Amino acid sequence: MIKKVLMILAAIFLLLATLGIYGVYRFLNPFGKLINEEKSDSYFYSRSGDEIIYSPMGNWFSLGKNEMNVDYTTFQVLGRDYAKDKEYAYFKSKIIDFGVDVPSFNVKAGYVPIDKNHVYILVDNYYHISDTGDGFKILEDADPETYEQLSYDFAKDKNFIFRNNEIMQEIDYESFEVVNSQFCKDKNGVYYYWYQQPLYRTEVNVSQVVDLAYFCIRDDEYVYIYTDNIDLDIKDRIVRIPFKSADQIQFYNDNSIVKIDDNIYYKGKILEKANASTLEEVGYGYVKDDSLVFFHGQIVDGADAKTFRYSDKNYTFSDKNHVYEYGEILKKSKSY
Repeated sequence: MIKKVLMILAAIFLLLATLGIYGVYRFLNPFGKLINEEKSDSYFYSRSGDEIIYSPMGNWFSLGKNEMNVDYTTFQVLGRDYAKDKEYAYFKSKIIDFGVDVPSFNVKAGYVPIDKNHVYILVDNYYHISDTGDGFKILEDADPETYEQLSYDFAKDKNFIFRNNEIMQEIDYESFEVVNSQFCKDKNGVYYYWYQQPLYRTEVNVSQVVDLAYFCIRDDEYVYIYTDNIDLDIKDRIVRIPFKSADQIQFYNDNSIVKIDDNIYYKGKILEKANASTLEEVGYGYVKDDSLVFFHGQIVDGADAKTFRYSDKNYTFSDKNHVYEYGEILKKSKSY
């Protein structure tokens, strides 16, 4: 009885402490509403409503805040870290002193600054607190009127395809397309791309390429999977797997696991002992079939597949015999 009372008192104390901390946070919180919730989570009205405050993601407690001296009536948010009023354009809370044309200044895709004269490249992400860096430079040869961002890595205007702000001369302009975040193509081929590395031409049939997932494509004969093994050369990171039926290609929440026809693959490597017809995802790297449990593509020795499960109460993986951590036995199960 005493133990039960103490547990209730502890729960009440914890609740009051939580409410107290939240109340202090709310009392000290300097913000009113977001100015434009669709475009940015960092520009706020003050609590009094007569000032503008910039705070990254509203995390003033850890990342700080800056009251901005702006023209309140003409201030508008352009992107997550960009805004302007009738006189100035702003990056975060700092005036962009780069000679931009303020009336036409805007932001494409939420992060590409542009005006009627130029497309700009951000070269100093701490420009809002740095007085030594230039902050921005002009993207030479880019036409601001026709410039558009195709993906994070690629952009185009009426004349060129740009990759990470560099003109691409090696691809065909008219036929170029971004397939997904790892592959692109033109009329001459399908290419894998990796940050700051040259395009790598794959064996994919360009006339039949289909996007399957951010790391995976197929043509009419093969599935091509990018694996993130850092010990491999680029050419070896693209695993080619034949398939019979496109309808039998299935992805799980853990995108490292792919079912192709009657086989299961982990990062492009076949799990020969996995039963594709009974495989199910347990979560956090674990999958199981009717007889085996796998963690990151490896069999969990001794695990009982029929009773193996995840508990969201104590965040553990266990079967009738043991509790497991990172695919290894941690301890015996107390109960099941």
